[in-house]
Amino acid sequence: MRLVRLGATLLLGLVVACGSDNTTGPGTNLPNGTFSMQVNGSSFQAISATVLITGNIIAIGAGTAANEAMGMAWVDAGPRTYTVNTDVGTNGNYNAAGSGAWTASTGTGSGSITVTTRAANRVAGTFSFVMQPVAGTAASGTRTVTGSFDLTF
Repeated sequence: MRLVRLGATLLLGLVVACGSDNTTGPGTNLPNGTFSMQVNGSSFQAISATVLITGNIIAIGAGTAANEAMGMAWVDAGPRTYTVNTDVGTNGNYNAAGSGAWTASTGTGSGSITVTTRAANRVAGTFSFVMQPVAGTAASGTRTVTGSFDLTF
């Protein structure tokens, strides 16, 4: 489980550091597909999104020009719904520069990732999390994070 969470965290750093020149709006085409997300009802305007697969673990990370990052991971068993606190390794993490970090992982927060398509070079689906603040960060209150992805890799 720590490996899955570590993978999602490392992917968040990679996405924010690499970025992209694509400044299109939420859900608009990125070079490798689409990523759309809302945080407490406000649009998260991704400029990049990355899929990382290690063994049977899939991790997705997305970043914004404002140094916000979203990451999620799950142990892949094909198209289905993966639920935090039920399916080992399923988690979501949101970081906002200067505002802190929030998580939904085993024992903290709630949510799910629904994979609708899983192919050799593509993954698509939706996600919904209620995230709790990460201790030791400036985060307070919960964050409701919802969205969809359709990415190639």
